[in-house]
Amino acid sequence: MPIEKILITGAAGYLAQFIIDRLHTSYQLTLTDIVEPKKDYDGIPFIQADVTHASEIEAACVDQDAVVHTVALVRERHGKPNTLFADVMVKGTWNVAEACVRQGVQKLVNISSISACPPAPGVQLPYQVDKPFRFGGGDLNYALAKYLGEQIGLAYHQAHGLKVIHIRPGVIDGDGMNPGPSAPETVTEPWFVYVDPRDVAQCVARAIETEHVNYGAYNAVAGRSDSRYDWKQAKQDLGYSPEHNWDEIPVNEP
Repeated sequence: MPIEKILITGAAGYLAQFIIDRLHTSYQLTLTDIVEPKKDYDGIPFIQADVTHASEIEAACVDQDAVVHTVALVRERHGKPNTLFADVMVKGTWNVAEACVRQGVQKLVNISSISACPPAPGVQLPYQVDKPFRFGGGDLNYALAKYLGEQIGLAYHQAHGLKVIHIRPGVIDGDGMNPGPSAPETVTEPWFVYVDPRDVAQCVARAIETEHVNYGAYNAVAGRSDSRYDWKQAKQDLGYSPEHNWDEIPVNEP
């Protein structure tokens, strides 16, 4: 059945606003978060819900065809206890997946991260999904929570047939967490890890539209030849075509 109604979790977040702007003219959206978005989305219904409360997120999923799950600890996450990551990102994603199955939602598009798969030493770059990876000590709580969220999606796909597509954005430009890209003086390997939020939203739209992928994980990064993470698989399978690629920064390949 065609997807018409979509629930956006984490609707008050930075990335969600770009996803909402991309999707609202083509789908009937419902927004949910623990707080209302600061941006005024006139005419789009909002349901206040906490993803850590299973009954609340299940109620929000009623009559939805798809869910775009964006909830994560992003800004000001450093120094927070691992229990908070487990509650918000792992338990929250588990509750969303369970709610999708209980309410007959067709598809879950989960916003993951390139942090879920740090390339292992010696792996050929750009990093392709399913190649070996290895966690490091930096930002481990966030990276591990994103990885576990993907495993939850895989389990619900295998056990219940829920269609799940994980989108792994690179470093999202403009979210206030980083100064933005600048060319390094010396290049020894593919280095570009940034993505424009409008391109992440495009990748989400492609994931909603596709009828050929029932499960998969895809990197959403700038379409550059010096990108550290491969984006061409998303192009091949989903039709992702990044448009904002920092053309003013010269491509520096090793």
